[in-house]
Amino acid sequence: MKKRLLPILTGLLLVSIIMVQCKKNPDDVFVLKAPSQSITFTNVSDFIIDSTGKTINIQAKVSSRESLQKIEIIYQPWNIAKTISVSGNDYTLNEPVLIPTNAALQIHSITLKATDSKGATNFIEIKIGLQDLNFNKIYLADVADASSLAGNLYGVPAPMNKIASHTFQMIYYAKTAGVKIRFIPNKTSFTPIAVGIDPNNALKLITDGTKSLPITLGAAGYYKITINTLLLNYTVESYTPTGTAPAQVAFVGRGFYDYPNMNWQNTLPDIILLDKDPVNPFLFTKMLKLGTPAGSTYASAQFIMTTNNGWTDFWRFDDGTAPALAVFNGGVNTDIPITTTPVTYLFVFDAQTNLVQAIKQ
Repeated sequence: MKKRLLPILTGLLLVSIIMVQCKKNPDDVFVLKAPSQSITFTNVSDFIIDSTGKTINIQAKVSSRESLQKIEIIYQPWNIAKTISVSGNDYTLNEPVLIPTNAALQIHSITLKATDSKGATNFIEIKIGLQDLNFNKIYLADVADASSLAGNLYGVPAPMNKIASHTFQMIYYAKTAGVKIRFIPNKTSFTPIAVGIDPNNALKLITDGTKSLPITLGAAGYYKITINTLLLNYTVESYTPTGTAPAQVAFVGRGFYDYPNMNWQNTLPDIILLDKDPVNPFLFTKMLKLGTPAGSTYASAQFIMTTNNGWTDFWRFDDGTAPALAVFNGGVNTDIPITTTPVTYLFVFDAQTNLVQAIKQ
């Protein structure tokens, strides 16, 4: 079956085509039988739907060896029961269908049924998935594929703040020029939804992960990024950091494989100073192995961050097992399961945004 895509609608697509032929038994009940070539459907349209209340056009070319008699469009939950009288061996259908504003957020099946002059019938089911785009959470992904989302300890992709209905915002630091970003509600996948630029209109967003394009940022630096998943628009603004960057940041705690003596001391050499970025004074990183050191028996990594000034100022985390943000002078310690087999991560802390990451190497 030949399909084509209608580009005017955006959002989640879930469309499949089922072709069968049916006939009535003496009790006036439809009985399915193997598909017949007497009636065929081509040029069947797929739909990408982002919200209810829209009008879509059911499109298909219907062909029959015998003269066609009628075409029916049927879907009881939306009170659709339309019969179109036709004639000839071919008919091109282009029929508007309104998706009700109260349509359930589920898979819906609209039946297109054709009957020829001898009573033979065939039909297709067009399955339309409606998805609520007012996500509880959405994440900024600055990686190209789903494989780069997997295996990280925490913070990848980075969570955005939900500031209003359908509206998400975050301050993001691009370490290099030309960083490409999209936005995903599923932390581990770019399908079915990955919000990005509409290839037909760079000022608008679409949600279809197979078609959306990444937003490309300009020079390295901080950006304030805002997206709206209902209006499907976005803004990207340069952002100037505020406040004073800490002179030093250190990990304090235990669970770092190459630091067997480290166990909640708060001074060198039994803390781990992070490396301050030479360009961005708010950015700190360190490549470290997480695991139970030789001679130890504990099975969880428990740590916080300090300014290497005793316990005067510190950061704990918003979540102990899957942190995304550091909490200045608050939060909880990490409590991350580890084994005697170490795993290497690049730990990242942005003291301007409080974003934290542990990226598997």
